[in-house]
Amino acid sequence: MRYIAVFPTLTAAQRAARRLNTAAIPAEAVKVDSSRTRRGCSWGTAFPANQLDSVRVVFSNASITVREYLPEEYVTGGHF
Repeated sequence: MRYIAVFPTLTAAQRAARRLNTAAIPAEAVKVDSSRTRRGCSWGTAFPANQLDSVRVVFSNASITVREYLPEEYVTGGHF
């Protein structure tokens, strides 16, 4: 199972994925189902659910702001 960290843009999701990959956490940018997020159209960074605490630390240390965290079933399509 994976979680999605939701971001407003593809660029932000890709930047977050790169930061996680640098920290040895597998991640990729994905499109998030707009009906499932609080602010409509969004992109996300998918990562293993068991890494959630580590992901929060990495993002906090990098000053990366996440809109919300969602379970993987909210991914609508392609991986980037």
